[in-house]
Amino acid sequence: MSWQGFIDAYDVKARLIPTVIILLPVVWTAYYIWPALLSNPFVLAGSGTTLLSSAYLATMCVRVLGVRFGLHFWRRDGGVPSTRLARMRDPFLQHEQKTRIQRAVFLRFGIRLLPLQEELSNPDEADRRISAAFREVKECLRQSSQSSLLEKHNAEYAFARNLCGSRSVFIFFAAAGLILCGFNPGRIPMSANTFYELPHAWIFNVGCCLNLAFLLFGIIFGWLLLPGMLRLHAECYARRAWLTFLTLSTEVASENKSKSRTSAA
Repeated sequence: MSWQGFIDAYDVKARLIPTVIILLPVVWTAYYIWPALLSNPFVLAGSGTTLLSSAYLATMCVRVLGVRFGLHFWRRDGGVPSTRLARMRDPFLQHEQKTRIQRAVFLRFGIRLLPLQEELSNPDEADRRISAAFREVKECLRQSSQSSLLEKHNAEYAFARNLCGSRSVFIFFAAAGLILCGFNPGRIPMSANTFYELPHAWIFNVGCCLNLAFLLFGIIFGWLLLPGMLRLHAECYARRAWLTFLTLSTEVASENKSKSRTSAA
């Protein structure tokens, strides 16, 4: 059974790569304690099918953690960018652009987005309508010629979101590896046939060193840099999706006008 049967191109970027990053401390710790694992990784997996199934399960766990993180993160951050950017009270897009988006959404999907005064008096209802409209927009864009570019932006957003959701797991694995490697000091070669047996008490060694590096990297990158990356990719995806939909709607309207004039002539 091949990877393509489990994971497509989007899954590789958005789920598989974050999963591999999260499991780096586990792989390093397992290799340091059990070096034979690197030469025969199927010892633990048992078979190719088991390995593929385990990898797919791990990617699904990472996705669930990412989705849960996203719900809490955007609730604290003022809303999902795909919703926030289409609010009339949000300054990111021009007022004229949002007015055209509202008109295009109504003509294409029959969903009336609220004008500014109604939005201010009932913001929850305005957000629900925008969310419903964006779901329709995504489905429309998937069937357009711009789908590959939007999938790229979506995969980048999901990559950052899933890493954010799993950052605590990465820290846990690195900390656990730091402790476990310290209790596996091994031997220091003194000559061709003699070794110095290190004590069995905890000792800082090469395995601990790399896990400590993972730990520090996870804290700095996961809490200081990654949230900013998440906002950036989410806003890029939302902006690209809304403006691409607006462009396609304008093109469709122009084509319909041309056909009407041709028919009238």
